Amino acid sequence: MTAHHHSPLKALVAISLLILLAACETIIPPPTLTPTIELSGPTIAPSPTVNASFTTSIPFDDLDLGAGASDATAAALAPFSAMPPLIVGTANPSSGGTAITITALDDTFLPGLFYQIEDGVRRPGVLLLGSNINEWGDFPIRLQAAGFTVLIMTVRPDQALLDFTVMLQALATGEADPASLAVIGAGAGADTALLGCAGELLCDTAILLSPSANPALLEAINAYNPRPLMMVASENDTASFAAVQALQAAVSGEVLVQPFASAGTGTEMLLNRPDLGDLMIQWLLRTIGS
Repeated sequence: MTAHHHSPLKALVAISLLILLAACETIIPPPTLTPTIELSGPTIAPSPTVNASFTTSIPFDDLDLGAGASDATAAALAPFSAMPPLIVGTANPSSGGTAITITALDDTFLPGLFYQIEDGVRRPGVLLLGSNINEWGDFPIRLQAAGFTVLIMTVRPDQALLDFTVMLQALATGEADPASLAVIGAGAGADTALLGCAGELLCDTAILLSPSANPALLEAINAYNPRPLMMVASENDTASFAAVQALQAAVSGEVLVQPFASAGTGTEMLLNRPDLGDLMIQWLLRTIGS
């Protein structure tokens, strides 16, 4: 009986809750999304025109831009290549040579003499190495007349191989044909010629006048082979004569040995035996052309 009286009340409460919930759904509006960022086109005004011109009291033509900035030959060189010989004087009528300097790797200026036929043709080059650039007599002029471009230099004893590389590369980047290069060394210059050519493929042939008995030369000949080699020594210069014989036995390419009974040493042999100059020119014509 009690349960029967409470049922109409429970039903009334349930119906009231449903009506209330339905009313809530119709009264609360759905949320509205509003943009927080507005996109627009560029709004920054253009910068005022700036006058970038300036004045200087130094004319442009007087500015020192350094070697290579305006020199066509220097600009064409590969990085770290040696510069061609820099002419610092006019040709000497008595010698036919022109005074030049070459910049060593430590920026030291190395003086020398340069001989060439100035007709724009790249001819085979010959690097002469001795103790004095004036000790070669008329041999450089004879080389020039035979069709060679000639560079005469001396190397510093403590920088011999480094100087050698710069000198040969300078000759190659100058007026000489880089595919036809020879080195002629006298005395200590003969040792430098072989040691330098052993490590420098630009060297196509070498002529050694009175090389020493330095054991390093026998080691260098293995790296120099099989390129052609000419050697000259006097029999009375016993140490050099023995060194030439030892080197001759180690040469694998073409070799020419010219002994003299008593003709002096180094460039003295050119003065005492003028026919030696002709023999060397014939060797160069056959090995690197003209």
